[in-house]
Amino acid sequence: MYTLRIIEETRENENVPFEQVLENFELGDSYSFIKKGCSKEFDRIVNENQGGDASEIKAVICGENGKVFFIMKSTKCMEYSYFIMTESGKTLERL
Repeated sequence: MYTLRIIEETRENENVPFEQVLENFELGDSYSFIKKGCSKEFDRIVNENQGGDASEIKAVICGENGKVFFIMKSTKCMEYSYFIMTESGKTLERL
């Protein structure tokens, strides 16, 4: 069983500290990682789920359970970290 852990850090402007939110999402027994520009599958998934706007999306994670997650680009006021975790809680990979 795999879990996607997202650490999202946001702030109102560059002069204030980040606030942090950690989220964990079950992916199932398998998942797909699709990078932007590497497959037409990326474009199809973005079109179906985002209306085609992929300007801030770096990649897509598709879980065995049918859930789709977008790996977003970080900005000066929003930073993202993504990890695939194993069932035992160990980090399998950092995306």
